[in-house]
Amino acid sequence: MSEVFRSALRMGSAAILGSIAVATLGSSVAAEVTDLTPATPSNTLGEPSTSELINQINNYGSEGSSNSINQVTNVNQLRDVSPGDWAYEALRNLVETYGCIAGYPDGTYRGNRAMTRYEFAAGLNACLQQIERLIAASTADFVTRDDLVILQRLLGEFEAELATLGTRVDNLEGRVAFLEDHQFSTTTKLNGQVLNYIFVTAGDDVDDNQATFSSRVRLNFDTSFTGKDRLRTRLQAQNIIGPADPNGSNSLAQNLGGNSGNNVTMSKLIYSFPVNDRITGHIGTTGVLNDDIFDAASTNGLAYDALALFPAYNNLIYDNSNSGGAGLGFNLDLDFAALDVGYWVPTSDAESPLDGDGIFNGNFATGAQLGISLFDKLDVAFNYLYSYQTGDSGYDLAGFVGTSAATDPFGAETNRTHNLGTGTKFQLTSQVAVGGYFGYTFADSIDSNESAEILNWNAYLTIADLFKEGSAFVVSFGQPPTLIESDNGDVLDEDEDNPYLLDVEYRFNLTDNINVAPGGYVLFNPDGDNDNNTVYVGTIRTIFSF
Repeated sequence: MSEVFRSALRMGSAAILGSIAVATLGSSVAAEVTDLTPATPSNTLGEPSTSELINQINNYGSEGSSNSINQVTNVNQLRDVSPGDWAYEALRNLVETYGCIAGYPDGTYRGNRAMTRYEFAAGLNACLQQIERLIAASTADFVTRDDLVILQRLLGEFEAELATLGTRVDNLEGRVAFLEDHQFSTTTKLNGQVLNYIFVTAGDDVDDNQATFSSRVRLNFDTSFTGKDRLRTRLQAQNIIGPADPNGSNSLAQNLGGNSGNNVTMSKLIYSFPVNDRITGHIGTTGVLNDDIFDAASTNGLAYDALALFPAYNNLIYDNSNSGGAGLGFNLDLDFAALDVGYWVPTSDAESPLDGDGIFNGNFATGAQLGISLFDKLDVAFNYLYSYQTGDSGYDLAGFVGTSAATDPFGAETNRTHNLGTGTKFQLTSQVAVGGYFGYTFADSIDSNESAEILNWNAYLTIADLFKEGSAFVVSFGQPPTLIESDNGDVLDEDEDNPYLLDVEYRFNLTDNINVAPGGYVLFNPDGDNDNNTVYVGTIRTIFSF
């Protein structure tokens, strides 16, 4: 063995302890131990919970992948370590002499992080194993008595931790082997969600102020054939009937809901796949929504999961009545921008484009969205959607959240719409964001040549990690879809007044798998008439994920 190695061992126990202490979190074994000793207790026995074990197994199985640094061969590979750091020489010595240091997947070392005795033992264990390999590979008798005394002291000091480390790693390997033998599928992952709503609606025009309870249960089967694609098959049962405006509008509709009478249905079947490095394709036969292809999350941020449907996104674009059936489209990555293009056919007409009506003669919607990201703080989207609705299709031109007049300004006549929209989100700080959207629809009746114009807008403020990590505070205010112009007075006049909806909510994680969202929203000038009394909705939404 080289003179460098003998010199390093003779540095004494204090130097070796200091060097390995700096290196503890860098070793791959230490990373495993860190996962096995979570910061929060998992159960009364201190054993990892099932979810923690799954995370550990995922981390264990991802070692050596292209996203992991693994062994560091030069200390300069660690981008947060510089020659001016007090432990730089110790790290450099351990990397270049013993080769028992590794970094985090993002290329950092995080040397200021506190460590446990188990983590120190893991780092010591990794370096000792490397020393044993070096000794076994050497043919010279170079180890001195002082060297062995130092190593013996370290082994004695951390005997309990090293033994525990070995036991836990053995147990983990055994559990991994068990899961591999009993896994659900080698290509399909199962995840699910149970969602519960409690609603209370109040106001002078509300006859019944009793609380109502409703729920939704869904199972997602996500299958991948190449590791980069996904076939999602969803089974779902739900009976969520949200709060209703007694004056007739749909502006109080809740987000993440629907009603199938609790019958189990296949509510989604869509396949997403990479065409090349920049293009992702989508094709589906059931439950393909506009926001399955158009990116709605970038400009809506935390408001995307709002309790009410109206503040979640621009309903004139993302909740067109022709979506929810078959659809196809693609996303084109343009570095600082993204182009989304889609085409949708409602379930009842899913076969009509192929059965005599032609692609553009049945009910359908098609359009595009251009999303732009600037300075890692500003996201802007411009979208356009053209849709065609026959008079007997039960269409809703207001995206399911508008006034009665905006919902059907033509009295069930065949019509077409040009829907324009823009959305934006600005990240003020790492926690605070502001944003909103604006939408405008030009509609005309093919049967009577009448026209109508519909407008909606919304603004929001979101605060992440308020009081609790993983939480979200959301407040929004806007105007639901409103008929502002119409020359079809024989059927419906435009809305006399503008309705407004205020939404305030706070979402937080009760556990890793339970999210609770109490909040409420208020509808002013319901159904576009200030003679109607204000309607109030209080709600609690609970989501169990697994």
